[in-house]
Amino acid sequence: MKIRYAAAALLTSLAIVATTVSTASASADGGSVVDPTRGAAAWFKHDGDVIWSRDLKADGHSAVVRVYVPSAGIAQNLWNSNGSGSTRSQIYGDAIPEGSAVYYQACIGEYGTKEIIACTPGWASAVA
Repeated sequence: MKIRYAAAALLTSLAIVATTVSTASASADGGSVVDPTRGAAAWFKHDGDVIWSRDLKADGHSAVVRVYVPSAGIAQNLWNSNGSGSTRSQIYGDAIPEGSAVYYQACIGEYGTKEIIACTPGWASAVA
């Protein structure tokens, strides 16, 4: 029984390492992070290193993307206060080195006070 668990743990570790190596070696768009309940969406495109924020709900809250790129020292919020149905983008270009991990969350918040109310659980990721 212990051998089975040890083998499963080893295979899981190898899968994580293989995934990490292949992801870090090439640029890749990130998946869309959508929270229809709260009314926000976010996604990343590696061509030009662009992050997108979309407001999906007419609720008086702004859509916000929390962006974190540790290798570039970037930790900021991209606010989209243009109302339901609007999309806003931020081009990072050369500010993010090629091959860097980019993390992001879709959130809602109060634009006037810059208070973030709620975000999608966890962080989505992409490679610049």
